[in-house]
Amino acid sequence: MSGRHGASAEVVEYRRSEALPGIEGIHAQRSPRQWRVITPDFAVVVFRTWRGAVRHRGRVHAGEPGLAFCYTPGEPMVATPQGGPGSFNVLQLQSEVLEQWLTEQQPSSVRPDWAAIVKPISERLRSQVAEFFEAMEPEFSAMHAQSQLLDLSELLLSELIQGARQPRSSAVSPVRGAARMRECLNEEGLRMDLDTLAKRVGLTRFEALRMFKKRYGLPPHAYQLCLRISHARQLLLAGAPAADVAARCGFADQSHFIRHFKRFNGVTPMQYARARTPSAPSSSGTYRTSRELNAVIAKSDR
Repeated sequence: MSGRHGASAEVVEYRRSEALPGIEGIHAQRSPRQWRVITPDFAVVVFRTWRGAVRHRGRVHAGEPGLAFCYTPGEPMVATPQGGPGSFNVLQLQSEVLEQWLTEQQPSSVRPDWAAIVKPISERLRSQVAEFFEAMEPEFSAMHAQSQLLDLSELLLSELIQGARQPRSSAVSPVRGAARMRECLNEEGLRMDLDTLAKRVGLTRFEALRMFKKRYGLPPHAYQLCLRISHARQLLLAGAPAADVAARCGFADQSHFIRHFKRFNGVTPMQYARARTPSAPSSSGTYRTSRELNAVIAKSDR
């Protein structure tokens, strides 16, 4: 969801996703206004081009590109731009979200306390913030948005939380855990989100994401997208209309389906379907059942 304010050049978008409860994003471009905020949530402001003064806890802090402002719930913040409009991103986190991240990733001694109010951040963190905001667009799957958020959470904790350490490792075998996730995705994973996938295999979301990427070299949402495209090809060859295929394979709409399909295959769904010769036998007889596919998976993961 988004909202726009009145200044002619200013754009302010509020982004939320049903797949990310307790999270709200603000994407502000060319904002000339003074911001006065009190919110019950934690928040991280990442300055992109915005420069100015931020008053918080009785002190005035300089805000500029390369820095993050870490907001504490319930306390007033006044941000005044200097030198013209600027752009920034805000990630607002309900306290339960931040506490869950800490439970999954950190020792029990680490509490949800910022290391500093204003702190330099890495280029990697800035890039991950941008990727996460892109993943909140409707065309991306729930698993994609959740995975991007968890990747972002690891960097936020390590760079901004007081006393954060390296994420703890899981007691579950990475090979076995990743293989079980892959089986779940092949059986029923076209619409599955990361929370459900992790619960199915008895892992935290963070463990699930790390294990899968380490084993297969890509995150679960990327594997899921490959499955969607593969299933779409089968349906197209069986004669299904592209609009039906988009819906059945979990794409947001037909335009998103066409864009992803062409990115993977180099042609549009219609071009792919028309390439089939009339005399060619139906490909439906070559489809693997979930049991057959998982037998192949089990063999490859030994």
